[in-house]
Amino acid sequence: MLTPTLVDLFAHADITPRIYHLGRRVAPCDIEHFRAFEAQQVAWSQPWQSQARVALVFTPAPGSEPMIWCLALPLDEQSMLVPAMRDNFLDQLIGTVQRSPDGSLSLDSAAETLKNVAIAHQPDDFTRAMLHARIAHDLARPPSQYHDGARAYYLGDDDSDNDEPSWQELGLQGIADLVVRRTNEDELCLATRVSDLPDQALIALCDALAHACVQQEALLEALITHYETENSASLQQAVLGAILSSPLERAGIWLEQRLDGAPDAAELAVMAARGWHHLEHERRSISYLVTISQLEAHDFRVLVRDLTRIPRLRLPLIMAMKQASPGSSLWQQIDAIQREQHG
Repeated sequence: MLTPTLVDLFAHADITPRIYHLGRRVAPCDIEHFRAFEAQQVAWSQPWQSQARVALVFTPAPGSEPMIWCLALPLDEQSMLVPAMRDNFLDQLIGTVQRSPDGSLSLDSAAETLKNVAIAHQPDDFTRAMLHARIAHDLARPPSQYHDGARAYYLGDDDSDNDEPSWQELGLQGIADLVVRRTNEDELCLATRVSDLPDQALIALCDALAHACVQQEALLEALITHYETENSASLQQAVLGAILSSPLERAGIWLEQRLDGAPDAAELAVMAARGWHHLEHERRSISYLVTISQLEAHDFRVLVRDLTRIPRLRLPLIMAMKQASPGSSLWQQIDAIQREQHG
């Protein structure tokens, strides 16, 4: 008898899926984390809008095209799985899967089920492009036909068979492929070209870099310089996301500096969405809380709710809020929430 988890369903089908986060970042997810999450043993590591947004990728047979199931699994306030919808999906799947001659389960016939379930997720075009780029790279498959054009445009790649295309000729998939497959040398080249790119081209590049993080100091510094000299709000937001998603300590230090400069609500929201990992630092988390306490009550609550649902941030942020000085803006925001909760 099948146990009620997606991982076990795949195991009975003799398939090991690849799993990808689709929320805060399009990135591989460890299958053991997903297994423990499904068993309600651990919280989801990257919650997004109270959901665990994931892609389950598998090849039903050797050499076949990968199948992709995109799901949005509901979470509770501590980012633990709320299993009812998952269980309903499994019940429907089990009713449609067929057994192969060797006795294993075949999932080929289950694709139609996804069209009629509440947890089915439809990623936007950009997320889908990043996911396809990741899958092709991880399965050692060639990139899309747009990859060479993106390299020629962003890197001036002399190995491309085509003349350098115009920005309008590039596709999201080519940009996603470029960013996912880039080398350290490619990053160094991008660092020299950041200031020369048209706004829309740089926005698209930075949106991709927010999911495939900057690893080289040179590119990070180029983006920081561009952010600090740019006035376009849409461009600043994209560049900020690329900067803060980087794991480099320089990005965390720069975030601290931005917090000292009275950032607005939009900038603070990007810090939470893309730079949450830098807030594990005690001084930064306290500084962030103090800064967002200056916002309107609604904005404060949205950001606090978002961050406290990230397991690694939940306890540090709660402890920091408990230490708020009586009468301070942070204390007043927290007190207002508590008074509402207790009537």
